[in-house]
Amino acid sequence: MSQIKIIDAGVIYRNPNPGYEYHFACQSHLIELSQQELLCTFQRGQALYSLDSVMMQTRSINGGRTWQTEGLIHDPAIDDMAYSYHAPTLCRVPDGSLVITALRWNRSDPIHPVFNAQTGGILQSDTLLYRSADGGFSWSGPQRIEVPDDMVITPSCGIVVLSNGRWFQSFDQWHDYDDPGPYKPRTIGLFSSDEGRTWVDPIVFGNGEASGKGHWHGRILRRRDDSLFTMFWTADKQSGKNLTLHSSNGSPDGFQWSDPEPTNIPGQTNWVADLGDGKMVVIYTVREMQPPGFFAVFSEDNGKSWDLDHQVHVWDATDRDKIGTNAPESYPRSHDTISFGAPTATVLEEGDVFATFWCTEVSVTQIRYVRLRVV
Repeated sequence: MSQIKIIDAGVIYRNPNPGYEYHFACQSHLIELSQQELLCTFQRGQALYSLDSVMMQTRSINGGRTWQTEGLIHDPAIDDMAYSYHAPTLCRVPDGSLVITALRWNRSDPIHPVFNAQTGGILQSDTLLYRSADGGFSWSGPQRIEVPDDMVITPSCGIVVLSNGRWFQSFDQWHDYDDPGPYKPRTIGLFSSDEGRTWVDPIVFGNGEASGKGHWHGRILRRRDDSLFTMFWTADKQSGKNLTLHSSNGSPDGFQWSDPEPTNIPGQTNWVADLGDGKMVVIYTVREMQPPGFFAVFSEDNGKSWDLDHQVHVWDATDRDKIGTNAPESYPRSHDTISFGAPTATVLEEGDVFATFWCTEVSVTQIRYVRLRVV
């Protein structure tokens, strides 16, 4: 039986000057530009939702063993108002150029929180695209995606280029900050036929309302047979209790999705990688079980079952799963002290899986990597 092995692990970005400033580095994503060159984008600020959150990038030219930080993707000094920038996610499109999907919030009122603690509502945000024709050494943008007026949505991953050439962008749907609710979480997809200039044909998928479930943060994977796949962080809406990850299969054109079905994986945020021939690896976050941290697990049947008996604990968050004091149990304040999350996974040209995640060690929140191989 195939098993996952850790081949290498290390730091992508950690604050180089902790005596003078605090860096909370999170929300990373990586792509392979060539067999030796990797590019990783991430968010950096003083906290997960801090006013000074910006988008950064770092590059490796030796297959991920060492990294050189290259600075800002977008300089907020040129903005006409105060914004915070979050979760830059990469995609390489067929012409070889790169596209970043990110979001920003208007922070003109510096004391206004992003989330409404009473209702779970969220500030309206902008979804942005940035483009690079030179491997990420320079970026044009931002281009703001126009979304339907009645939708409060945030991107859940980067653009997926479909087999028919259209671009697909997935989102989590929320309710507006001052909307009393109730919160009805579901996921939305938009399509572009003109390389991201306009977005149309909104579809709803990952809708658990009929079953009393909430589904979040589906990272869309285009498999090698061109079908789509995702796994959702899922919870029971009445009790608020997290359930196992739920999976959903999508048609190659992105319009048809199966109802989310429970897996045996007790996780939350996650990212799936397709190795071909039905083999898949997912790296996922565990918060409510012992030990907490990140795990990687393997499937040989296109994600229908997962071999938890041979999963790998790639980062142990025992005794370092919170920042400071414990937060209230209820959402959204329950997220205020989380110290790790949002893993991503990329299949390298030679077949290994290169995963990134953010975590906290000796009071420094940083971006780390682990290189995995199925043997």
